[in-house]
Amino acid sequence: MRWPGLFIVLIGMTPLQAREIPAQRAQAKIIIDGNLSAQEWQLKIFQSDFVQMEPNPGKLSTEHTAVAVQYDDKNIYIAFLCHKSYPGPVIARETRRDQLEKQDDVVSVVLDTYHDSRSAFWFMTNALNSQVDMRINDDGKSLDTNWDTGWEVKTAISDSGWAAEFAIPFASLRFDPSQKKWGVNFGRFIPKTLETSYWAGETDFDFRVSKFGVLTGLEFPRAASELHIIPYGTLRYETFSGERWNNMTGMDLEYRYKNNITANLTYNPDFATVEGDREQINMTRWELSFPEKRKFFLEGGELFQSRIKPFYSRRIGEINFGGKAIGKTGPYTFAVIGVNAKSTGDNPLTSKDESFPEYNIGVVRLKRDVLKSSTIGMTLIDKEWHGGYNRVLSLDGVFNLPYQLYLTTQFVTGAPGPLKNNYGGFIRLARENNLYHYHLRYTEYAENFKESVNGVGFITDDDRRELDSAVEYKWWLKRSGIEFIQYASNYNCYWAKTSHTLRSWEIVQEWEVYLTSKFSGEIGLVREYQLFEKGFDNSDLKVTAGYNTEEWSSSEVSYQFGKNFDLDYWMAIGETRFKIHNKLSLEYELRKLHFNPDPDNESTWLNIATFNYQFTPDLFVRLFAQHRTENNRVYVYGLFGWRFKLPNSAVYFVYTRDDFNRPGLVRTRAEILFFKLAYDFSF
Repeated sequence: MRWPGLFIVLIGMTPLQAREIPAQRAQAKIIIDGNLSAQEWQLKIFQSDFVQMEPNPGKLSTEHTAVAVQYDDKNIYIAFLCHKSYPGPVIARETRRDQLEKQDDVVSVVLDTYHDSRSAFWFMTNALNSQVDMRINDDGKSLDTNWDTGWEVKTAISDSGWAAEFAIPFASLRFDPSQKKWGVNFGRFIPKTLETSYWAGETDFDFRVSKFGVLTGLEFPRAASELHIIPYGTLRYETFSGERWNNMTGMDLEYRYKNNITANLTYNPDFATVEGDREQINMTRWELSFPEKRKFFLEGGELFQSRIKPFYSRRIGEINFGGKAIGKTGPYTFAVIGVNAKSTGDNPLTSKDESFPEYNIGVVRLKRDVLKSSTIGMTLIDKEWHGGYNRVLSLDGVFNLPYQLYLTTQFVTGAPGPLKNNYGGFIRLARENNLYHYHLRYTEYAENFKESVNGVGFITDDDRRELDSAVEYKWWLKRSGIEFIQYASNYNCYWAKTSHTLRSWEIVQEWEVYLTSKFSGEIGLVREYQLFEKGFDNSDLKVTAGYNTEEWSSSEVSYQFGKNFDLDYWMAIGETRFKIHNKLSLEYELRKLHFNPDPDNESTWLNIATFNYQFTPDLFVRLFAQHRTENNRVYVYGLFGWRFKLPNSAVYFVYTRDDFNRPGLVRTRAEILFFKLAYDFSF
């Protein structure tokens, strides 16, 4: 092999020619209705020959799919023709925005608008016009499912299949106008055969940006800047505080600079429309992590995803004002956040003193592209208040190597305090694709690492040296009544860094089989040792039976039993979700946990139900209710929402009711009736 060829292999590049599709300038006005008329879409511009990712990697799709791309001065248009030769209907159940997964018949378009083989925008729909949009980073390693933008899609179903027609405004995307080519891929999932296929050719993951094809021929509109002023007003009635009626106003500003940098300012933001956290059963001795739901912190969240979390936005309570900027220029991606947070007092839900003075937080995230599709990054967080501060620095790298090898590493340190007591880091080498996964990871946390970081980050434990490894494999059989079998195992152990004492070991073994009849079964076994005030030998066995779990409408029951910190226990779980009719869906989960003995009265029933009625993808009613018998807590959340000018203009009516027993105090009920109007003035 000559040296240039060897160098190409070593940096993970390949001389194979990427597939190309030219974008055609639209010759007629394109009406987004799902009906691909010959006047709008000429047959000669369509491309087909989609290649399977699953279940038969590298083979042509069993169903014919064709795609074409056009554009005008405002939008890029994508059309799909999806042929169906098998009997039965096109499967479409999910109607909520941003909830669609590979469980319905779906098609997707993914645009690498910087052509950097790392980042992209993903758009997906099913035959009910349900929409999903998200941002992809790190060549598919991190996803921002909370990203929202304005775009349009319509579908049409026929006896021979279905069609989809997308219109994505250039103004909704972030791109470099000087870049004349974009990376692109188009996908289709068929639940009838559990088949995933892509236009660009064989790939090993759904979100693998470095495996994309190339979109050519686009003529971009002149780079422009936009200003969005989004004032809002609220009216609120509540029973918990002394002030029954109150109102509030605030404002968000968004400035978009030439398609690739966005700056946001918020004053007096309101988070009352945010749904309460879903109840979780915690059988560990570690703090639980909850997802961020507040809009200000959501966009750009994928830039902060890492194994060690130096920035955990849920640590920030209500804020007075804040600002952030996110963008990409050349090989650099950045995010800057600044927040002034309100002081806090006692927590009325726990009767604990959680008071903290008003404080400021600044966050800087910087990433640089290296090699073909790898990155190195730095995150700096500074929290300051009267009389104190907390600072955290994180350095990280994601390296996509040849032969499906992936190396990730991170080093984090916090202040105040000496570095030797306040650091943590890991290095992890994995080989993986959509069928298998192997990894080996080494992690080390100093003895004061948790305390030095958790003012702004999320660390559950410290003082450890840890080894972790895993093996996973999926066999597609497609015979003898079996669709596939999956096996997964994980092996973990760690020692105290200071005393070298073994603190924990854990072995996890899991098997799953999915049948052509759509029934499935799983069995999982966990054995572990945990050292706290003494050593504990924990174990559990979990058996699960399900039906149609590879589609949206599904049901599953589980029975789990074992020993947890010297207590025998069992837990029964039932979950189901189904369509009552085309626009109304129900999701329900029931858990019964029983300990024997139960000295702390932790045995509990947990009921969680969700109703969704979608008049349209952006006009909806949602009801979320949960009850936990351990503290007899009843939580109800009702929302009527109308998003009439995406993504910022909306009307919300919200009702929440929270009944709970406070430790050592009388039962409390908090009710809130809330109205909010926000409107986007664009310039």
